[in-house]
Amino acid sequence: MGPRRGKMAKRPSKKAGLQTKSELTMDQLLTKTQELMDDNNYELAFKTAVQAIELDETNTRALLLASIIQLESGDIEPAINCLLRCVEISPDRGFEKYMYLGQFTVELASVNYYQCGINALQLDLNDVPSDSEHARVLKRKMAEAYVAMTEIYLTDCCFESDAEAKCEEFLRLGAEIDPECPEVYQTMASVRLSQNQPENARECVTKSMSLWANKDQNDPTQIPSYENRLALVRLLLELDDKDGALNIMERLQKEDDESVDLWYLYGWTYYLQGEEAEANGGDKIEMFASAWECFNQAIKLATLQEFENDGLVDHARELVALIGTVLPSTNGDLDDAADAQEVDWENISSGDEDDEMTG
Repeated sequence: MGPRRGKMAKRPSKKAGLQTKSELTMDQLLTKTQELMDDNNYELAFKTAVQAIELDETNTRALLLASIIQLESGDIEPAINCLLRCVEISPDRGFEKYMYLGQFTVELASVNYYQCGINALQLDLNDVPSDSEHARVLKRKMAEAYVAMTEIYLTDCCFESDAEAKCEEFLRLGAEIDPECPEVYQTMASVRLSQNQPENARECVTKSMSLWANKDQNDPTQIPSYENRLALVRLLLELDDKDGALNIMERLQKEDDESVDLWYLYGWTYYLQGEEAEANGGDKIEMFASAWECFNQAIKLATLQEFENDGLVDHARELVALIGTVLPSTNGDLDDAADAQEVDWENISSGDEDDEMTG
């Protein structure tokens, strides 16, 4: 008989050496949550954020990430509750929670949250060298918060007795903290227009554009956001600078050609050019045909995207119907008009390829 064998050792589990969810540290959970958010995997990111909160219910970073995920998913009320919990835990530090609360509340409550965010930013600013890149970023966020507060007084709180004075104060503070912030001067232009000062508004727009027109247009950190530049297009149209508006829209189209607002503004610009041509005794048909194409593209995208701004879409439909009564087509069917004026979708503004911005 051969030698007796000892007891066979248990085979290691395939999971040996791998961390289970409960073994992940707070830092690992927060890092994983952020990575999943960056990959747009919000469902799994939220589950990971919840794990972090279960590990420490007072961790404001975990609560903030959970609230951001909820906001992205349209769960506004629970997101606000998470943000308010962050406020309870750390009322003085952590500006992000206040910026989100400012965005998702209204009127004076929103203004107050932005002010709290600015106060928290100032504390952060006090802790870093004044000439550092971090300081520059914090100052830009402060200026943008002042811009947001100004916009509230231009809209929701425009009937407040001190609305105009508040707009002037916030823009002054924004320009003081970050003189290179384009949004400050762009919003100042809106204020000047509301004050019936078009020439001053034009100067503000020129100033705003000069701060980013010569920077790398392909670097989103050096130029205003897509939405801000759409707002600039609207400003330029109010100032009757249709060529400048088209120039900026051409760049926006290259970045994202599925924006409902962009195609609506394209259509509106061409429609205005058609009216101008008619007033000067010229031919409006070419511009109206281009306008029709753009309005219809906006309507098509709005349907596909379940776009919420019904007023904009309704206006586009009204103008499509109106244009249909004057173009050389049959019973408003604009297929013939499209044949008469084929639109170059790659370069709708028919400008040159120069990326230079004009005010």
